Amino acid sequence: MSQDSGNPAPTAATAPIAVVTGASSGTGRDIALALAADGCDVALLGRRVDALNAVKDQIEAMGRRACVLMTDLLDEHAIAASMETFFVWSARRMDILVNAAGIPGPLGAPVGSFALADFDAVIATNLRAPFILMSHLLPLMYARNSGRVVNIGGNHGMRGRAGRSSYSSSKWALRGLTRSAALEAGQYGVTVNFVAPGPIAVERMRKRWAERAEAEGVSEQVIIDQYIADMGAVLRRPSETSDVVATVRFLVGEGGRNITGQELVVDGGVII
Repeated sequence: MSQDSGNPAPTAATAPIAVVTGASSGTGRDIALALAADGCDVALLGRRVDALNAVKDQIEAMGRRACVLMTDLLDEHAIAASMETFFVWSARRMDILVNAAGIPGPLGAPVGSFALADFDAVIATNLRAPFILMSHLLPLMYARNSGRVVNIGGNHGMRGRAGRSSYSSSKWALRGLTRSAALEAGQYGVTVNFVAPGPIAVERMRKRWAERAEAEGVSEQVIIDQYIADMGAVLRRPSETSDVVATVRFLVGEGGRNITGQELVVDGGVII
């Protein structure tokens, strides 16, 4: 699949099939829409059915097919049920899996100050769910001797971070899953890669910056500049969802055909 190739859009019978988790909002939603714009039919996994249906409508307006799979990623049985629905919808064809869903877990809480259940929820969402989905979907890719998997991690999975132990642990482990799966999948022509964004200027982050600016009586730009300085981003700007989307498009397109087991950091130069 390539962007802006000038070729006719794939027909329903030949269009690449993509599965995107966390597709109801933020980065996952934007990845799903971008893949549809590039000619994919897309299965949308998430918990918020109304938001998923809105994304489905946008994809169908592009002339592509979409399937809503309302799924609680904490529940392995719910994931398995959604996969059975997906197999029928896709006729067991599978080309691209993007594990974009994730939760931050406790923020600013040191080890020993938060409940084990909070830790378990982060690991289940950020690590266990990608493993379960890859377990269901990689065999379909192997059968066709082609496919792309992109796991969305984070730069806290490249370093320790005080007060973010559960999140950092989950993303470190996702790197190991990605590399191991890449070694297993290569013989089938399947690539498996990891994208590590820094903090992304999604609506939740912008709201936080605006609230802090109002509380401190300064402009929002002052707060953003301070935040970026504290993070140490050498490009001096926050990441946008479009930065992550462009990286995913590259990895699942022709440019990524010979790249596997790799970690692409998209954080403005925090991790160097």
